[in-house]
Amino acid sequence: MTLTGLDQQPIFKTVADRRAWESLVEEGAQRFGHTLHAYCWARNHVQMAIQVGDAPLSKVMQNLSFRYTRYFNKHHKREGALFQGRYKAILIDPDEYLNDLVRYIHNNPVRNAKAKSADAAKWTSYQAYMDADKQPPWLTTSTVLTTFGKTDKASRKAFAKFVDAGRDEGERVDLMRGTDGGRLLGNAKFAKKALKPVKVKPPIMTLNQLVKRVCKEEDVKEAQLKSESRARHESRIRQTITYLAMELEVASLTAMAARFNRDLTTMSRNQRYFRDRLNDDAELQKHVRKLQRLLRSGD
Repeated sequence: MTLTGLDQQPIFKTVADRRAWESLVEEGAQRFGHTLHAYCWARNHVQMAIQVGDAPLSKVMQNLSFRYTRYFNKHHKREGALFQGRYKAILIDPDEYLNDLVRYIHNNPVRNAKAKSADAAKWTSYQAYMDADKQPPWLTTSTVLTTFGKTDKASRKAFAKFVDAGRDEGERVDLMRGTDGGRLLGNAKFAKKALKPVKVKPPIMTLNQLVKRVCKEEDVKEAQLKSESRARHESRIRQTITYLAMELEVASLTAMAARFNRDLTTMSRNQRYFRDRLNDDAELQKHVRKLQRLLRSGD
């Protein structure tokens, strides 16, 4: 997966920027349940080898890019888009190509003439592969390392040779663009399995049921939430319901704006404020988790 700065502009200007990005990566991994096998945080782009969990990659990247853009704009006093459109990604057969992809990512600074070797590069996961003490909790190295040896020492030594052997391989068109229209990289059996239609799980409830249940729990009538009043209490409940509807994939933000007779732009802005508060307010987190449990249980 590659995400590039708008017009090749920097997406990282300071060490603090990269640390903020990593903090969001960690939060995303905890929230969406995906696994990160390798990364490179270049000045104007990032590369990652991600194994998705239940949440689709689109949701993972939308959340990450949106939140980081907000951080970057605030700290560098700018406005507007930070990234060049949508991320680029292909689905690979991990049994055949994961090791190659991890090597390719670690050699990204070498290809871009930013380092003479992967070992000398900054801001990649290579050092974590070489030293367990440098491995952040949101990175997984064992999947790859266990294919290179039976002991930690042997596997790291073999992995280092493998990565160094790829320093001059140049651009790997297959790893960057894949086959089958750029969607995936693997043999026919893998392609058939990967392209098999996914059964979409139905929502756990309808929007009507969700709104009714939360209104009952909050002791408020929906009519109050649809009124033009800007009362703080009703606004919080409205944003809570919107958050829950989106997180549980019951309804989109557009649908919620229509439901509550609100302007979409205003709803989007308020939802950002709500999510920011949710990150910092322990009591609000506790309350929202309680509502989520109630909705999921169907009680």
